[in-house]
Amino acid sequence: MPLDTTVLLVDDHAAVRTGYRRFIEMEHDLRVVHEASNAEQAVAWLNTNRVDLAIMDISMPGQSGLELIRRVRLKWPELPIVILTMHDSPVVASKALEQGAMGYVTKSSPPEELINALRRVLSGVRHVSSDLAAEVTHRPKATGSAPPLTDDVPQGGVAPGGLSPREVDIVRMLAEGRTIEQTAESLGISSKTVSNNLSQIRQKLGVQTDFELAFWAWSQGVARKPPSLPGQHA
Repeated sequence: MPLDTTVLLVDDHAAVRTGYRRFIEMEHDLRVVHEASNAEQAVAWLNTNRVDLAIMDISMPGQSGLELIRRVRLKWPELPIVILTMHDSPVVASKALEQGAMGYVTKSSPPEELINALRRVLSGVRHVSSDLAAEVTHRPKATGSAPPLTDDVPQGGVAPGGLSPREVDIVRMLAEGRTIEQTAESLGISSKTVSNNLSQIRQKLGVQTDFELAFWAWSQGVARKPPSLPGQHA
């Protein structure tokens, strides 16, 4: 049975949260574990809980979604963020992505667009809803800003073996001797998410054992080979 991917849903309208929660949980492996109506509630909950992905609105009482993105990225840099908003402006979308969101979906998009965005972001790929993708992708680059984004290229470019940036981090940590629990702690995600990603990594690379995965990482320069233990020979 697949392990659930946990989701934090942040929106100031209870009816909106209820509707999207029901739709998200129609997917057998996605589960909304907490709802928040503003930035302060979201941050307070994240201080004592872990989640695999956060969905948040832009317009909320108090701090905006853009400010919340900055706060989350500073404290939990590995937590993927998807913006779900009524704002269909490519300027706002670009700003959200520059602040650190991995996905941007307008509420006028078909509901299936959100699920597509969640799955792509969880695999390490940035996603902009189809009604904005062309404009956001081809917006001129501002001085000091991140390069233009496409919704088909993993953040940080193409990694060895076609792995996403998060998958590379997981491989590196495991190959250097960390446990799944220690890797989850370092990345700020759950052990379930690490295990799910590990299964996908093995499938992508065509490896089966931990040693095969570690050997691939060492040979590709993804991870440093740990020093030999006493009694071991190189």
